[in-house]
Amino acid sequence: MAERDALKQVEEAIDSRQSFLVEAGAGSGKTFALVHGLRHILRTQRDELERRGRRVACITYTNVAKGEISERIADDPLVFVGTIHEFMWSLIENYQEELKAEVVVLNGQLKKPAEGLEQALQSVRIVYSDRGRKLEKGRISHDEVIAFAYNLFVEYPKISRIAADKYPFLFIDEYQDTAPETVELIVEHFCGSGVSKSVVGFFGDSMQKIYQRGVGAVDHEKLRQITKHENFRCSRSVIGVLNQMRPELQQVPAGENAAGEVHFFSGAGTPEGVRRLEVARQILAGLGWNVDEAKTLMLTHRGIAGTLEYERLFALYAKRSKWGRDDLLEGNDPHAQFFQEIEKLCQAYESKDYGEVIRLVGRDGTRIVRHSEKAKIAAFMQELTNLRQSSDIGTVLDFVVENQLLGRPRRLRDVEERIAAEELDGTDEVLRDFVTALRAIPYSEVMAFSRFRDERTPFSTQHGVKGTEYDDVIVVVDDGAWNQYDMGEMMAGTERLPQRRERSRNLFYVCCSRARRGLAVVFLSEPPAGAVETARRWFGPENVR
Repeated sequence: MAERDALKQVEEAIDSRQSFLVEAGAGSGKTFALVHGLRHILRTQRDELERRGRRVACITYTNVAKGEISERIADDPLVFVGTIHEFMWSLIENYQEELKAEVVVLNGQLKKPAEGLEQALQSVRIVYSDRGRKLEKGRISHDEVIAFAYNLFVEYPKISRIAADKYPFLFIDEYQDTAPETVELIVEHFCGSGVSKSVVGFFGDSMQKIYQRGVGAVDHEKLRQITKHENFRCSRSVIGVLNQMRPELQQVPAGENAAGEVHFFSGAGTPEGVRRLEVARQILAGLGWNVDEAKTLMLTHRGIAGTLEYERLFALYAKRSKWGRDDLLEGNDPHAQFFQEIEKLCQAYESKDYGEVIRLVGRDGTRIVRHSEKAKIAAFMQELTNLRQSSDIGTVLDFVVENQLLGRPRRLRDVEERIAAEELDGTDEVLRDFVTALRAIPYSEVMAFSRFRDERTPFSTQHGVKGTEYDDVIVVVDDGAWNQYDMGEMMAGTERLPQRRERSRNLFYVCCSRARRGLAVVFLSEPPAGAVETARRWFGPENVR
């Protein structure tokens, strides 16, 4: 009944042309609700959309989600499915004179502005490229698209009205991961814009925001709030834990939910460290778990980096700053971001997804159609595969850029320009030493780290653990290995930093809510007494060891 009510509310909001937000807890069928809304629009509005040359837009953040949504609506040509940058660029790319004016303003704000830019722009077209910014060539990057769109919408209201009229319906998937400035742009310039206002639908879960860049919760007077209380994924025992953890959104079993089981291992009486995990696995095996098949999510690095052969890489980032380990794991560092792009490209090649390889290599807009061009890329990719196994990080990065497999990201170029200066201050000297040491590490450590990140943490570069589910999940926590998270203080209610408390709760919620049947939480370091008391309330006293 609750499921039907939520879907009915989505239909009512669409029919009454009211923008809305669907808060969908873990396992509640968020994507199903989004697709249901799209199908309702296509069923009831198709003739009107086709007659007036209008479309529906659906913004996603991963190729996995894009493919899933497109498939569920049979690749309907009336629906644009893509990233926010692709969407916004499609709306503003033809306003070339206005864009050139924005480029000139941007250039004036740079430390090293391009000379003779206005004259250079007269003979080029402004283009959006994933390969980085080069203003004198008319090339802008990922970072500028949203800012330019916002400025154009503000300075030229007609552009905003035209955009809203062209897309009377706009859905945002995983709204919590959307940047705050993007949410502001959409709410202010689509909700209530146009001859007949656009209907904006946000779909997501504020508690599944685990990256710093996202907006998290969205509460706006223009948005009707719709909450989905169903949980089709988790066992009844796991749902009980989630409801204790999140009393403001109580979930109810809505599918063939197993009875399940939950366990919390505080490690009392066992030496701290990986030995606690070994003991917990033995106990779970005795309870009938197939621990080798269980999904282990590591919220720790203690004793792991060395065994997984990325010890030097991890140690270098850990030494760099107190946030270094977190920056590496979450991909916030410029080099770490580029590692992710390289590994994504190589994984596509190794899985023989050549269409994805061509897409990634040609993201600057270059068309790769000739057989000779594709053969050249294939040869480079094979050489890159060999280099990753045998060479250092610096050699691999240089090979990728020099052979134009991927462009060097702007943030990485900025780092290299800083450390190449003739006179360096103390901060830049430290940065130079870090980069020098990083480039000397075998690239095989990057590969080992990427495998760990994708397979055993919630921060997968592929599609994230969010939305993924497993029969049994073991969550391993080591608060001594983190700076941006502290699960023990969060559970004890003693975390003094609101942002860290929110990050910790969200990450813990995401990990726990992956379990279809069994959930076990293992603390490698001693949790505060208050955390153990909370665990007794969340998991039940009989399930805490």
